[in-house]
Amino acid sequence: MPVNNSTALVSGFRTGTGWTIDVTLCNLSASLAEKDFDPYTNGGINLLSNWTKTSQVLLTYTGVALAASTPISIVRRTPIVRVQELVYGSRLNTANYEGELNSLHKMMFDRSIQPPVLLSPSLIDYLTYVRATWIANVLQAPTARAVVAAIDSAIASAAAPTSLAVSTFLTVGTTGAFTGALSTASTFSVGSTSQFAGTVNITTGNLVVGAGNLSVTGTGTFSGAVGTGALTVTGTLGTSGLATLNSATVTNTTTLNGSTNTLTTAPNQLTAVGTEMVNAAWVRRSIRPYIRATAAGSQSIAHNTLATLLFATEARDTDSNFASGIFTVPAGAGGLYLIDVCIILSATAQFIEIVAVVNGVNDRITQTTSVIPAADTYRRIESCRTFELVAADTFRFELRHFTAAATARTVDAAFSTINITRMGNA
Repeated sequence: MPVNNSTALVSGFRTGTGWTIDVTLCNLSASLAEKDFDPYTNGGINLLSNWTKTSQVLLTYTGVALAASTPISIVRRTPIVRVQELVYGSRLNTANYEGELNSLHKMMFDRSIQPPVLLSPSLIDYLTYVRATWIANVLQAPTARAVVAAIDSAIASAAAPTSLAVSTFLTVGTTGAFTGALSTASTFSVGSTSQFAGTVNITTGNLVVGAGNLSVTGTGTFSGAVGTGALTVTGTLGTSGLATLNSATVTNTTTLNGSTNTLTTAPNQLTAVGTEMVNAAWVRRSIRPYIRATAAGSQSIAHNTLATLLFATEARDTDSNFASGIFTVPAGAGGLYLIDVCIILSATAQFIEIVAVVNGVNDRITQTTSVIPAADTYRRIESCRTFELVAADTFRFELRHFTAAATARTVDAAFSTINITRMGNA
């Protein structure tokens, strides 16, 4: 029976890498070392090095991962190799002669199978040109439509010029990075993010920062209004006619509306006046001082005796103005204070009261009850009040208790605390 030397094209769709394809119809040779086939991916020839002849009827792809549902075609290509070279006086071996004829027949069948046409449009994303993606794709050739779309995309996102000098209305609709300067006597409208490394000078028109942001590394001078976007200036910002501004970041000198705004540098002066702008030190100082302390565990208070409460262990004392249970208001830190205290005694008492003393004068009294019970009942007392204090004022708490046996009580250090918080100016 004659040998079957016929062949056929095998096609399909594949995604990714590491997959196999049945090539029984190709009728390849039994030799696994002989790559007698041409692979096509998406209509373009693929490298043989990406393929392994796993068996006579099975090929395995191990190349770069293919896009989803990439068209695959396999055609047999019999190597053009002589089976036996004839010389003068040689005899032709029957097996070699048969092999030579089979090889010729195979090549004739191979030629009858044309390379596959493009099975589908280019799988490259022709709607969005991404250079990094295109340059890394060695498998797929783009269609004419993809090339045109890529050119249009590149033109639309072209790098902005190094500098601009215009006298009419100007709109930047796409992102632009400008290494030079901008000078315009008309309105400059930013529709997207724009960056200028040089000077920006708008002499008579307006700067309209809409959906995008404007970043200026050099000097920015604007005589008109600024829109609702963000304006960042690393250098000097001069705005003689600045009308509106949503947000601005300026690292150097700032001039707004023709008036110099001096940043408050003295943190003890907590009242900004005129055109002064407060700084971070002012804000931090505005909520200082702050004291948090716990009581002295060894403090014993006699029956029916007012005694200054001692808070010996300080967790926080931001300005070092608290000592021996007495708080002294620092200079420039007058204002409203929230002061709370919690005292727990070692044993119960009939009656407990706390007295707030300001500048040596009793200010307020807090007591556990207005009716003294017959037996010792109370161990705990708390007070949380606001006080309006001025610089150099002194503040302390005093405690008095009554016991049925007229005995002393010790303050529990583990749970007895005081907190002093400045809330701001009065």
